[in-house]
Amino acid sequence: MRSVTKQWVERADYDLETAKFLFKGGRYLYVAFMCQQCIEKTLKAYITSKEKSPPLIHNLLRLAEESDLMRSMTDGQRLLLADLNPFYIKTRYGEYKDELSKICTAVSAKDMLAKTQEFVKWLKPKIK
Repeated sequence: MRSVTKQWVERADYDLETAKFLFKGGRYLYVAFMCQQCIEKTLKAYITSKEKSPPLIHNLLRLAEESDLMRSMTDGQRLLLADLNPFYIKTRYGEYKDELSKICTAVSAKDMLAKTQEFVKWLKPKIK
């Protein structure tokens, strides 16, 4: 595995562990943010494993398109990426943060975390 790819994988793993820790502490909004970060970095790891530079974007659906994974993804995986996209930017702004906090319950955060883990489990074997 290329050094740059390994770094993306390690960062993604760290973010996933952080999401689990935050879930235990009841910080559900930030669970969603860390899930978004984990998937973003896993997608970028995949892109770098193909000896390409990842684009400087954070949109998970666009990253999946750039990586040529979109066609092999399930509808559920695409929906997960779409659901997590708002948590990258909008968690940083007060008015959006309040709105997102209302929808990030223990149930939704647990679901996002489980689906993120499934996505990473699906993608990681494709990273060489």
